[in-house]
Amino acid sequence: MLDLAFSRRQYLVHLADGPARIRDLVDEFEHSRSTVNRAVRALEADGLVERGADGYEATYAGRILLDTVDEAVAVAEAVETANGVLNELPSSPRNHRFFADAEVVTIAETPPATVLSRLQRVAEAADRLRGASIAANDEQFVSTLYRRTVVEGSLELSYVLTESVADYLAAESPERARSIVEAEVEVSVVADLPFAWYLSTVDGRTTAYLAIHGDKGNFLGYAANDDSDAVAWLADLFEAERERGTPLAAYYRANDGDALAP
Repeated sequence: MLDLAFSRRQYLVHLADGPARIRDLVDEFEHSRSTVNRAVRALEADGLVERGADGYEATYAGRILLDTVDEAVAVAEAVETANGVLNELPSSPRNHRFFADAEVVTIAETPPATVLSRLQRVAEAADRLRGASIAANDEQFVSTLYRRTVVEGSLELSYVLTESVADYLAAESPERARSIVEAEVEVSVVADLPFAWYLSTVDGRTTAYLAIHGDKGNFLGYAANDDSDAVAWLADLFEAERERGTPLAAYYRANDGDALAP
């Protein structure tokens, strides 16, 4: 049945939009009448289309299978675009449906500076940003978040850091880390994260960005998707990690007395 849905997808797409007669399908696809008849009869035999007063139309089962086929095609296109980069993601948690209709951008296909500048524009445009980081990010990205959150107060930011990133921040930028704590920016620290991601909200619309890193923390690219299910998946994951984390100030006090003392 799945093979049939793939091979006759164009018929299912057309008949999912509404009923059509054989002659309409002949005109639409410029196929012979015998070819159209064979295709429709095969779909009808498997219960994917049915005949009504106004012609043939996709059944509920046919629509469900069409959605599955379309999702599979979209995921396959994302995998092809990623050129192996997706293999860097851990096996769990993983949600392959995130990549249906996702925009995948990799530094193998796009200059690294261009990829990073796109993420910086995300940080610049957001009204609200929720993020989870496993590695020290691009300095311009971090500076933009810092400026908009601590200096300007124009960005609602919630963030989860791994312990290694929190330690790096305290060691390399203690004044910045101290300002983040004093401004009471919502930052939580966890031992580890499966991968990095961002949820950027602009004018009430949220886009999810799943960042992809190599085994040494090197940035390889990202996948972006504004589908509600894709956003919900990473939003739920963010909340779970945030809740199990330790506030940044408490983490510094517990691990070094006060790593940020002047």
